Amino acid sequence: MKAGGNIVLRKNNPFLIVLLAVITIGIVSGVVVYLKADKNSDYTADAKCSGKQFYVMNKNGEYEEFFINGIDIGASKDGYWPGEFGIEKEDYLRWFKLIAEMNVNTIRVYVAQMPAFYEAFYEYNKSSDEPLYLIQGVYLNEETVAEYSDAFCNNGELVNSFDTDIRNVVDIIHGNAEIEKLPGNAGGSYTEDISRYVIGYIFGIEWSADFVIGTNEKNPDRTSYDGEYVYTQNASPFEVFLAEAADTAITYEKENYESDRPVAMSNWVTTDPLSHPNDPTPETEDAVSVDVEHILAKDGFASGFFASYHVYPYYPEFFNFADDNEQSDDTYLDYLTELNSYHTMPVLIAEYGIPTSRGIAHENLISGYNQGNIDETEQGEILIALNKDIVASGCAGGLIFTWQDEWFKTTWNTTDLEDPDRRPYWDNVQSAEQNFGLLAFDSGEDESVVTVDGESNEWQDAEPLVQNDGYSLYANADEKYLYLMIESNVTDILANKLIISFDTISDQGNTSYGDIKFADATDFVLVLDGAENSRVLVDRYYDVFSYQYSVQTKIILETEGLPEKNSGVFVPINMILCRPLTLPVSREIIPYQSFEAGKLTYGNADPESEYYNSLADFYAKDGVIEIRLPWMLMNVMDPSQKEIIADFYTNEEIAGQTINGVNIGVAAADSQETVFLSPYTWDNWEMPTTHERLKKSYYVLQDYFASL
Repeated sequence: MKAGGNIVLRKNNPFLIVLLAVITIGIVSGVVVYLKADKNSDYTADAKCSGKQFYVMNKNGEYEEFFINGIDIGASKDGYWPGEFGIEKEDYLRWFKLIAEMNVNTIRVYVAQMPAFYEAFYEYNKSSDEPLYLIQGVYLNEETVAEYSDAFCNNGELVNSFDTDIRNVVDIIHGNAEIEKLPGNAGGSYTEDISRYVIGYIFGIEWSADFVIGTNEKNPDRTSYDGEYVYTQNASPFEVFLAEAADTAITYEKENYESDRPVAMSNWVTTDPLSHPNDPTPETEDAVSVDVEHILAKDGFASGFFASYHVYPYYPEFFNFADDNEQSDDTYLDYLTELNSYHTMPVLIAEYGIPTSRGIAHENLISGYNQGNIDETEQGEILIALNKDIVASGCAGGLIFTWQDEWFKTTWNTTDLEDPDRRPYWDNVQSAEQNFGLLAFDSGEDESVVTVDGESNEWQDAEPLVQNDGYSLYANADEKYLYLMIESNVTDILANKLIISFDTISDQGNTSYGDIKFADATDFVLVLDGAENSRVLVDRYYDVFSYQYSVQTKIILETEGLPEKNSGVFVPINMILCRPLTLPVSREIIPYQSFEAGKLTYGNADPESEYYNSLADFYAKDGVIEIRLPWMLMNVMDPSQKEIIADFYTNEEIAGQTINGVNIGVAAADSQETVFLSPYTWDNWEMPTTHERLKKSYYVLQDYFASL
C-alpha cells in the first residue's frame, strides 16, 4: 500500500491476483464487475492525448474531451526568492480555493515544490466536488546552460542532473520520495499520492537560441534516438536530448508505478518550428527550431505527447509586422492558427499573459496588448480575448501567466536600474515582469498605507513636511511608492499649476526651474498641471535613459556633448521599449520606441471605488491632492535600504549609493520666492509588510470562465 492510500498494481501483487480472479469469475458467471468511485475515493483520473485534444478519465472510467483552462503558479511570494520556497501550506490551501472559484480546471508549476504544496493540493482535492488538475514541470539548471551552451556538456553533467530531477518529480507526485533539501531546491518527505490529478508533464525551459545551436554544433553525430518508449526521426542533437529526457520519465514511471501520463517539452516562439521571414531580429528570434514532431512515441506509451508553447501578443517583434502587404488585425490568432496547424499533436499554450505594471517592456503596435501599462480590468479583458484566440485556433488549452505577482523578477529595460540582491523586498511597478499576477501583494498588514483617492483621513495624525504659497505638503512611503498629500484652501486645487521639487542625490541637481529658484539643488520636479498634463521631470545630468542609450550604447540617441551640472534643464523621464529595427522583407527601418514613464495618470486608485484605475498616479478632491510616485521613477534602486543610482558620469557606470532621505519642496508655478526643501525619511526594512488582494482581472475572468 502506497502512502496516500493508492494500491500499486505490480507483477505478482497478491491483491492484483485476487482482483483478477474475482473479475474472471464474474465474467464467466455472466456478472460484470464494475468498480465505481465516489468523489473522495482513490480513483485514477488518467489523461491522454488523442488527435489534437486532451482527454481526462471521469469518475465512471470514461475518457472525456478536456479543454485546459488553467493558470501557472510561481514558487515565490513577496519577500522571497523562488529558491527559498516561502509559500506555506495555508497559502496554497487559500489559493487553490480562489483559483477553483475562478472556474478554471488546471494549475501548472515549473519545478518540484516543497511537500507543503502537494499536501495542500491533496487535501484540497479530497474535499472538493470538482478537482483541480496539475501539470508538473521540471526545470533545467540555467547556470549550467549558460556556462556550456551544450545539453550534453561536461560528460553528461546537465543530462544527469535533468534525469535526476525528472525521476524525483515522478516519485514526488506518487507520494514516494525522500529528497535532501539543498539550497535553492525543494526537498523533504513526500507522502501524498496526487498522481490521479496530474494530467501531464512539461520538461524544460524557454530555450535560448544559443543553447540549442551550441548543442547541435557540438554534437553533430547525435541525430537519432531509439529508446524504450520514445524514438526520433529527422531529429537534431538538441531534439535527441529532449527525446532521451522524455524516455527517462516514461520508463521510470512505468517501471515503478505502472502508469504514465502525457508529456511535453517546453518551447516558445523564439525556437518554434515555424518560419518568420519578417522578424527584424532573426539572429536571435528565428535562428533555430526545436520541433517536437521529430520525437515520436512507441506503442507502449499510451498517453502520448503534446506540444507546449509560451506565447504572448507583444513579443517577438514580428507580431507587429505582417510578412506581406496585408496587416492582420489579430496577429496573435494568426500565429496560433499556424502553430496549431503545423502540429499533429495537441498544442497547449502553457503561458499567455498581460502585466498590470505601470512601466512597459514591449508594445503591440496593432492591438495595444502591451507588456505593461495595462489597467487591472483591461488585463482581464485582454486575457479573455487571448483565451478566445486560443479556442478559435484549435489549440487544446491555455494557462494564464500567472497567479501571483512575483517581485523577484527582472525585466530587460529595468534590470540595470535595480539592486539585483534586493528585488524581492519591494515591488517595482515600473518592471513588467513583476506584475503579471491576478493576485497582488499590496503594502500594509491589513490595508494599504495610503490609498490615492483624494481623502485625507490616512494623514490625520501626520505633520506637514513643508508649507509654502498656501499649500501644505505631507509625505509617506511603503514598498511600492513615495506618497505625497497636498492640502490647500482652494477647492479646485488642480486649477492652479504647482511645482514639487525633490533633492535626492548630493552635489547634483538644478537650482532653478524656469523662473523658480530652489534653496537646494533639485534632481526632480513634479509639475502638477491639471488632469492631462502632469508629469515628473529629471535633471538632464541625472537622466539615466539618456546615459544608457546615448553615452553607454551610442546606438539610439544623438547627443550634443555630455550634460553639465546645474544646467537648469529638466527633461522627460523615458523608458526604452525597442531598439531600432530593420524589417528583412521591406528593408524598412523602424526607429527606436520609448514610453514617457514620467507622465502621470489621473484617477482614483482605491480598489473599492467604482471608478478604480489601477494605473492612477494622482487624484484631487475638495482641496486635497494625493500622489503616488513609483520608486524607480526617482532613480531609487532599492527603497528598503534607501539606495539610489549614484553619479553615473563620474563613476562611468550605473551603481548605487545610500542616502538619508529626500528633501521635498512645494510652490505655486508663479512663485517669486526661493523654494525651501524639507527632509523626509522613512524606516529601512528587511522584509515587506503586505496583504493579498485579488485584482479586478480576477473577477472579470471569473465571470467569463463561468459562462463557458
